[in-house]
Amino acid sequence: MKKVFISAAVVLASLSLSAKVFNVGSVQHIEGASVEEPVIAADGSFVVSAAAKGLKKIDLATGASEIIAKGSNVSRVAISPDGKTVAFAQTTYDKNRLSYKSLETVNVETGKVQTVVKPTRNLADGVALTDAKIVARNNGKMATKSLSKVAAAERPVVATEYGHLTVNGKVLDPQGKGSYLWPSLSPDGTQIVYWLVYRGCFVCNLDGSNARPIGGLRAAVWAGNDAIIGVQSTINADMEPETSALVAVDLKTGENQVLTPETVKAQYPSVNADATRVAFTDPEGSLYILNLSK
Repeated sequence: MKKVFISAAVVLASLSLSAKVFNVGSVQHIEGASVEEPVIAADGSFVVSAAAKGLKKIDLATGASEIIAKGSNVSRVAISPDGKTVAFAQTTYDKNRLSYKSLETVNVETGKVQTVVKPTRNLADGVALTDAKIVARNNGKMATKSLSKVAAAERPVVATEYGHLTVNGKVLDPQGKGSYLWPSLSPDGTQIVYWLVYRGCFVCNLDGSNARPIGGLRAAVWAGNDAIIGVQSTINADMEPETSALVAVDLKTGENQVLTPETVKAQYPSVNADATRVAFTDPEGSLYILNLSK
């Protein structure tokens, strides 16, 4: 296990003239931690991310990191609400260089790895992960694996399949035909935030009704049931981010707020259950934790 250390918190001053959605406390740079798209646990105690040798867990209290599942080409990471199970996809290639994805879970406490879906060409981008089970879409059918005997409320599988936005396999496509990305289900299971290529960020009801634009926020995720946090960026001539910041939007009032300083090109946010901690990275793969309050 490699030890890394957390740098001193950088207290943020006023970041912009936009309205206040959250009270911004501090940003912590987790020194020595290299991540791709960090995912934070519901209690905000650790982050999981793809790594060169598999799936990496970073303890945010100590800064210690460890590989909890070996493999390569890890993606689509998700953490169960109790923090005991991490789901992830792995990409492999056949002799013709065709790509296949498998869906795995690992028990954080025991290190036991289970296969939910064997390597396939048709794994949908999205899972429903509770403390009790994981449900995914493969080849147009539901794939389910039990994780424990603990009772847990059912969660629909919100996913993208062949560019469509789907719920339990039913095509929603609130704006009609297009390319839908980054779907995320609200904590109460009633709304979906998503990105529509060439159109921007939208929120709709679970049945696809009442779709409304949120602006140009990429990779948006929920921060409670009434706010989202996404990435607002500008791209230079080389298609690289010139500026990139995390922005919060209050869905009830429409107010928005820049959350991160101009000195950090923030991207790929992940928010814990009570929206007090946001994990994010920058183009170099550094890990940051943004502390918030209402």
